[in-house]
Amino acid sequence: MYSAASRSVRQTTAHLFARCWVRTPGRGVATLPLFSLEGKTCVVTGAGRGLGKETLTAFARSGARGACIDLTLASCNSSISHIKSHLRTTASDLPEPDIRPYACDVTNESAVQSTFAQIAHDFGGIDILVTAAGIVDNVEAERYEFERWKKMVDVNLHGSWLAAREGGKYMIRQNERDGEIGKEEGWKKRGGSIVFIGSMSGNICVRPQKQAGYNATKAAVNMLAKSLATEWATHNIRVNSLSPGYIATDLIKGLLKKEGKDLSQEWVKHIPMGRMAHPSEFQGTVVWMVSDAASYLTGSDIIVDGGYTAY
Repeated sequence: MYSAASRSVRQTTAHLFARCWVRTPGRGVATLPLFSLEGKTCVVTGAGRGLGKETLTAFARSGARGACIDLTLASCNSSISHIKSHLRTTASDLPEPDIRPYACDVTNESAVQSTFAQIAHDFGGIDILVTAAGIVDNVEAERYEFERWKKMVDVNLHGSWLAAREGGKYMIRQNERDGEIGKEEGWKKRGGSIVFIGSMSGNICVRPQKQAGYNATKAAVNMLAKSLATEWATHNIRVNSLSPGYIATDLIKGLLKKEGKDLSQEWVKHIPMGRMAHPSEFQGTVVWMVSDAASYLTGSDIIVDGGYTAY
């Protein structure tokens, strides 16, 4: 059942891409200009694979340049190579995107600080940040070792917080132009947009797996987004969270390999659309969230789950 669902997702995704890239002879693509990310500098954590890589792909396709952050330079370079190859095939009329690799452990405060400082120096500022670095762990609460709990909180919550804090600092300077660094660099007033990758598990308890730690961190991420949205709105910074349902990412495929296909069958049974999502199906949502087309969207949690939480 899982392989059939995967084939269905691939076929659906291929159909969507075919519709997106077809041009009418003599005309450009009729798309609202507000969705363009031309001239924007984006930063994506956890961009070595999964939803992070799909997000960076979508941003590059929409005209942005930016930073691919992951644990190792090897994973960053592999992701960037894949993105550029994909764009050469699907958007050959566009120039090759300017995407650069940055190795960083998002749970290490000094590493995050130095990485964001380097990115701001390299690109002259930061306009968009998406925190996609995260882990999942299914363990019964009574058996959950404290060290595993702390790692979950460290990656999913602390990593998101550190990235947002550092990215937010540069966005505030860009907007106000009254800080010492801002004056020296001459950054223009532009603010920014931040999207935390949350989960529908931050809003509900999914079944049948036990994942109190994961649920708690994603609920915290959702509230962190709302809190920063209220604090930073005056700096022209929008902050939101994107909460996916079940996605066929490498992370989830690894989990299913360990816990068995029966788990995915149980998931699909409770999804009105009858399948898990492909990571590429979130590209349009995240581009909209960070673009000027969503200029009044802040403090919101956008759930994209195939209808799972509608029950």
